Amino acid sequence: MPALHSSSSSRKYPVSAAVVNQDVVHSEEQSDNRAKEIKDAKLIFNQAWKNIEDHYGLEDIHMPREITFLMGAPGSGKGTHTPSILRSRGITNPPIHMSELLTTPECKELINKGQMISDKMVLEMLFHALLKGDPSVGVLVDGFPRTEIQVECLKLLYDKMQELRTKRPVFRIAVLYVDEDISVQRQLARGKAIREHNAQVKRTGQGQLLEERVTDSDETLIRARYAIFKAHYGALLKLSKIFPFHLINAVGSIEQVMHIILKEFEYQSSLELESDTYDTINHIPLAAKIGIHARQDLIARLEHWQEANADGLSKAVSFIEKEMIPHIRRNAISGHALVRSDSPLLKDDDMVAMIMDVLSERGFHVSFDTRDNEVPVRIDLTTGKIELETRHSYVFSVHFPKHHIQPLEQKFQ
Repeated sequence: MPALHSSSSSRKYPVSAAVVNQDVVHSEEQSDNRAKEIKDAKLIFNQAWKNIEDHYGLEDIHMPREITFLMGAPGSGKGTHTPSILRSRGITNPPIHMSELLTTPECKELINKGQMISDKMVLEMLFHALLKGDPSVGVLVDGFPRTEIQVECLKLLYDKMQELRTKRPVFRIAVLYVDEDISVQRQLARGKAIREHNAQVKRTGQGQLLEERVTDSDETLIRARYAIFKAHYGALLKLSKIFPFHLINAVGSIEQVMHIILKEFEYQSSLELESDTYDTINHIPLAAKIGIHARQDLIARLEHWQEANADGLSKAVSFIEKEMIPHIRRNAISGHALVRSDSPLLKDDDMVAMIMDVLSERGFHVSFDTRDNEVPVRIDLTTGKIELETRHSYVFSVHFPKHHIQPLEQKFQ
């Protein structure tokens, strides 16, 4: 298991006793209840699914095709980074927070009786929540799966969705991680900030009081929560062999972690397209792969021009200096220059290639276009016939970084 890392913030939804009760056995009575619970994942899943079918009817079960399951160490910043994940995948459904689902009166009644919330009940609540959103835009589930049984049930859910849909579902597993010491530091810092905020609210009468959680002030409890995460981490790793699995180092700043998340969740056609569609287009190279060796190829070409056609390369450089750089300087602020020319040099494809390679090596983005113009050159006065001559003109479109000028009034504000 790698060292655990992340970036924290106060969660929108408090950690409920229900969530803790999924993971920690607080009494012998609860231990007995857990021991009596059915351990067969397939049986648990089938019972929960049958209840859902009976409730909605099979024809009305339409779950989102893409589901991202988000887990994380305590203090890893799941609440902070959930918007980044949603944005990266274009998910507009509100996230499903298991901690919120498990605070229903029914769950609280079980907890008050010292009983555990069964995996079947957790599954049913999750299924109901998945059916509430728009199935076309995906959804994020925060806090599932937590147990070995739930991990197996997630696999069964994928299989069931494949049966129901013409398109294969897309499941992604995302785990934000921080190591134990950072987790402790962040939660203690969060608790201190909340207490100071509440003291300020009480003193001034302004603002809203925030919930003060015991798990943000007691280091023993904080480390116990981390131990729970660690104990379930092995179960999550099993999913890495089946589904896209994103293990995200969340130790850095919010901006750094956000960048990692956006990179992790980039579009991957092989995962999201149907196999027939993917096979049809797969022979077209990826833009990113084309660019990987572009720099090396450019250098090799320039070295070739110098060795095989040094005179031509010198002419290309001279053309750039005299014909192009003045236009580029005049358009320095806009970052785009159109350079038109009728130079006969540009009839030579190698000359054009050398010009573009030299500019590319210097950091410009260049495209080239040839335009044919019909120009009248002679008129037959007897017949009135106009004789036309085709003349070529050439256009370089050159893009480069803009030069930003700050207005004086802004500079001195």
